[in-house]
Amino acid sequence: MLPVLSHNLSRCFPVTDIPWYDVGDGWLSGCDGKTLRALDDGSMRSVLIRLQPGHAGVAIDAASSTVQGFVLSGTITLGGTVLVAGGFFVIPSGADLPGLVSEVGAELIVIFDDAAIGPASSAEAVLLTSAYDVEPIVPVIDGVRLDGFARRVLWEDPDTGADTRLLTVPAGFEGKGPNWHPVHEEIFCLEGDIGPDDSRLIVPGTYLHNPAYGVHGYHEHSKGGATILEWHDGRWAVNFVS
Repeated sequence: MLPVLSHNLSRCFPVTDIPWYDVGDGWLSGCDGKTLRALDDGSMRSVLIRLQPGHAGVAIDAASSTVQGFVLSGTITLGGTVLVAGGFFVIPSGADLPGLVSEVGAELIVIFDDAAIGPASSAEAVLLTSAYDVEPIVPVIDGVRLDGFARRVLWEDPDTGADTRLLTVPAGFEGKGPNWHPVHEEIFCLEGDIGPDDSRLIVPGTYLHNPAYGVHGYHEHSKGGATILEWHDGRWAVNFVS
C-alpha cells in the first residue's frame, strides 16, 4: 500500500522568533525553554534549553523516555562528565537520569524520544565530550557516493532505528529535487547556510521540521556549505518524487 503524501507542511524558523518560557517541573525544572516541536499530546519532542550559571537540576530514577542532548554553548556536567560546546549525551529509557549541572551557564538542544517511552530501551548511554570526534562517513544514497559530505552518526536506537547525526554539507551543494521520509526529520543549523527551497534559508540558529511522508526539498542547496544537527524518530530513508 502506497503511503499518503502531503506537501508544504515543513516548518522552518529562527529560534530567536520564539520567546523563552519557564519549563516548569520535572528534570528540566529551573530551566528556560523554547519548544521546537511538541507532539500531538502536548509533550515536548525537542526543546532549546537555557541554563543559568549555577544551575543544579534534579536527578530522575529510571527515565521514562530516552533523553538526548547537544550542547550549543557553555558547559554542563552530567553524571560527573563535563561537556562543552559540541558535547552530546544520550540516557536511554529505564536508566537513571543525572541532574543537569552548569557552573557557567549553557544552552543545549534536548530531545525526548517518545518512541522509547514504556519498557526500558536496549540502547546504551552515550557521553561524547565532542561529537566532532566521531569518525565521519561519506553517505551513499541510491548507490551514489556523496563526496564532500560527512555524516557522523552520534546515536542510533537498536529497537526503533531512531538516530541523531551531525551532517556536513559541502559548498555548492544542489539537491536532487522533492523527496520524503517515512519518519519525522528535525534539523538545527550549527554553521553555514542551507536552503530547503528558494523561499527559505537555514542559517545558524534556524530549526526545520519535515513531517513524516511530507514532500519537501523542492530546491535543496547550499552556497557556502553547512553543518547541521539532524534527528529522526525512526529508521530514516529518502524517497524522491519524480
